Amino acid sequence: MSTARITPVVLMLLILSACKKPTENIKIVVDTDVIKYTAMINVTDASTGAPAPANTTITISGDQASNIYELSGKKDIRLTSGMVTIGLQPNVVPAENNPITISVGIASSGYNTASKQITFTTSQKQQVINIPITKTGSTTPPIVTPPPPVYNNTSLTFTGRCPSRTDIEIRPSVYIYFKKTGSVDAFQYLGYMDRGNITTNLLQLNETYDFQIVYGGDTYKVNQKIEQTSYNLTIDMPAACNF
Repeated sequence: MSTARITPVVLMLLILSACKKPTENIKIVVDTDVIKYTAMINVTDASTGAPAPANTTITISGDQASNIYELSGKKDIRLTSGMVTIGLQPNVVPAENNPITISVGIASSGYNTASKQITFTTSQKQQVINIPITKTGSTTPPIVTPPPPVYNNTSLTFTGRCPSRTDIEIRPSVYIYFKKTGSVDAFQYLGYMDRGNITTNLLQLNETYDFQIVYGGDTYKVNQKIEQTSYNLTIDMPAACNF
């Protein structure tokens, strides 16, 4: 397995006090938006809408397969809770008249194999690719998940945290999913978070929600009751701390 990795952008912010040592309050801010052209792949059981089983595997093929990385910069691309974000390495950019296309293959014990083409174009830097898989021999029609209802806008700012490094702060650029806390329903797509910021109209006042991101082969969650129009939330992201 390749160990190639793209290093996230690291910004050094110095907060200095005349009464303290110069190195005492250094804050390292890590941006995760190094890979610009990305696709969130969400694999689900077609009959239930639940995440694909844990034994589900994903393969990438095509002329540009060697230029595809997981969002954290790893070449180890695997599903976590049925999800993974992939993208083009930073020095590979699709041309206006020459988009880049790859094929994604999905295999899981007891399910029919599935495949889908993903095309990266200059006009679309983020995209969500939903791949439902059907059980072998199943005649159950695929579930159709209705779109979530629309409410007033809520602004969320997420800051990633390294549990063992208080001097590191993460500004995540990731796809984020949500569901009502305590619900048995599957997570639904909330939107793309740009450097920790997202504004959405899918959150209901006085409801509590679980928010989920997948990064570096791990799943991270945080919850919040919505009682106002903006929130600053902290989410542990240890996979972003290994640079």
